[in-house]
Amino acid sequence: MHIKTLPLVAGLCTLGLTAGFGPLAGAKGTPHEAAVKACAQARDGAPATPVTAIADGRGGSLVWLTDAETNLWLCSADADGQVYAYDMIFDDLLAGAGAGLVKPIVIDGDGAPIEPVQDPLLVAEQACQAYLDGEGGTVVSKGADGLNANWLPGYFVFIETEAGETYLCNATPNAQVWAFARIGEPLGEPFKPGNPVG
Repeated sequence: MHIKTLPLVAGLCTLGLTAGFGPLAGAKGTPHEAAVKACAQARDGAPATPVTAIADGRGGSLVWLTDAETNLWLCSADADGQVYAYDMIFDDLLAGAGAGLVKPIVIDGDGAPIEPVQDPLLVAEQACQAYLDGEGGTVVSKGADGLNANWLPGYFVFIETEAGETYLCNATPNAQVWAFARIGEPLGEPFKPGNPVG
């Protein structure tokens, strides 16, 4: 994982995100409780504030957090509190090339040609698959990433390759990939930023 500083605009959006959600309310007693706790403590003593948590469609949770510098992090953990991925959101991993890698969906109603319409979730899926360098893979779980309007909302996509490897991707409706991590064995204890993921 490469650590970079958030661009100024993204940093300001992150501040808005934190202000919009505040600390994750009601995490106690929810299905996400163990995942939220594990993700908040995963950075080996560095403070992290949970923002929101959502079901990942695979029996685990995706937890969004901010750190003391207002950097935004995406954590994947299970109900036993084991962390599988922990990535900082800092830049479009496709460097703006994603829009040229996705195919618009044409909705033709009665057979008459109309403007191409892009399904936002399908755009995110295709951007994630493009980031795999043409390996393709099968989407095994997907959905809205849970972020609010203060941040560019996007989608999570889990992809399984023919080799049996699983990847977690976070992408936006305009084909930007913000996080990409291999989901394998749980990360070691204690987890420190910069350690290999998966």
